[in-house]
Amino acid sequence: MNDTDILLQTINVLSEALPGIWVADQLPPAKDMDDNLPCVIVDILPGATKSTAWGGDGFPVRLDEVGLDIEVFAQSRGQATPLAEKVRALLYQLPHIAGTDVTAVDCPVFATREDLNPRVKVLGAEASLDKHS
Repeated sequence: MNDTDILLQTINVLSEALPGIWVADQLPPAKDMDDNLPCVIVDILPGATKSTAWGGDGFPVRLDEVGLDIEVFAQSRGQATPLAEKVRALLYQLPHIAGTDVTAVDCPVFATREDLNPRVKVLGAEASLDKHS
């Protein structure tokens, strides 16, 4: 399972658990932005995947780390905060959902990020997902 699979699985899990909320790896089209707030954007963090052999070189079980950047866009931080808390709780459920291959999650509390514009506020976090390779 590659990093893109983990990204798509994460987006699918969040989409199913948050009906009516735009969850994707890109923002809604500009003309539809107001109609799709709040929304959740998930993307893979740039950089190399770290691999750690559990039993040393040649041991068949490996653990890979996938970094995800998650942002919640909303008209206010008051609207974004409860959604960000739900997203964070859902991320911690990934290891318990069959088929995700996620073994562990580390996601700090969402924090204020630079606003998209004066009418769209952003909260974000960088999550680390461990998976078997």
